[in-house]
Amino acid sequence: MSGPRVSDDYRFRGIDTVFLENEHLRVEVLAGKGADVTEIRDKRTDVNVLFEAPHQWYGADHPEVGVSDRDFAFLDRYPGGWQDALPMAGGGADAGGAPFAQHGESSIVPWSATITEDSAERAAVRFEVDLSRYPFRVERELSLAAGEPRLHVAETVTNRGEVELPYSWLQHIALGEPLVAPGARLAADCDRVLVDPDHDPPTRRLPKGATFEWPVCDPGDVPDDADVAPDEPIDLREFPPREARVHDIAALADFSSGAYAVSNPDLDLRVDVSFDADLYEYVWYWGAFGGFEAAPFFGRNYNVGLEPCTSRPVAGLDAAVENGTANRLDAGESVSTELDLAVGPVDE
Repeated sequence: MSGPRVSDDYRFRGIDTVFLENEHLRVEVLAGKGADVTEIRDKRTDVNVLFEAPHQWYGADHPEVGVSDRDFAFLDRYPGGWQDALPMAGGGADAGGAPFAQHGESSIVPWSATITEDSAERAAVRFEVDLSRYPFRVERELSLAAGEPRLHVAETVTNRGEVELPYSWLQHIALGEPLVAPGARLAADCDRVLVDPDHDPPTRRLPKGATFEWPVCDPGDVPDDADVAPDEPIDLREFPPREARVHDIAALADFSSGAYAVSNPDLDLRVDVSFDADLYEYVWYWGAFGGFEAAPFFGRNYNVGLEPCTSRPVAGLDAAVENGTANRLDAGESVSTELDLAVGPVDE
């Protein structure tokens, strides 16, 4: 192809869908459902680096499945990929007098999409949404430049209310097979790992609430009264095989520059993600390697979520406010950020 291009003429499962493309990448965005990025395909290897959910999922306008539930409002509509979660991240919570489901509102509602550039040098689309239960306006531009194997994201959140409000902001990036595999490796420029204090499936390896230096949880560093203790060191740079049936959740912390990478030498494919570590102080680590044995996955997913977030833990905004990690926006105030996801050979 001669250069970048963009199209908003598609619908997928009845959802308005936008495609951006250049020489290196093909990007699919579900504008009509959370502006979810569901495909970032490296053309050199023909690999979609994002996780593709194995269960049936629905668009924003589909009625709830079964009994209304704070967790499943998100999961019933979760296609995998990359979601923008606002005004809160993690479990459902009450905020400003309104109840919210898991990961807030922005990921389960339609966004508008406007092509802002379609030239030989750059393809760009602006996605916008005004949330209903929180007075936040979100503007998000995705772009591809000619000749660059990199998706650029520029985003602004504005509090259009007249009172100060707490929030958590999560970039719910989940990488999947074939990129994520036992032969692949994770690199991150962080110093500490904070294991989630509430995550408690029988398939987790890490002690609840434990803290250890990146990247190894060593049995000798685990307190004697820990609820579980590993028999041997757990190196989070490595991905366990599916048959290990692992499901871990933690937060990577103390980033020096805001970057991580997943490399797969068997595919000769590397994915680099960069973000503003002053805003996103944590990267949530969701390691679901065949061990998410409850609904909706029932052991079918093999993926790693590496999700820049302004707060912790995954219990939700109430817990983030309580532990002091929730951010706040004054009336009329905005916060802006930029992220990049780039692909290339392992040796680059």
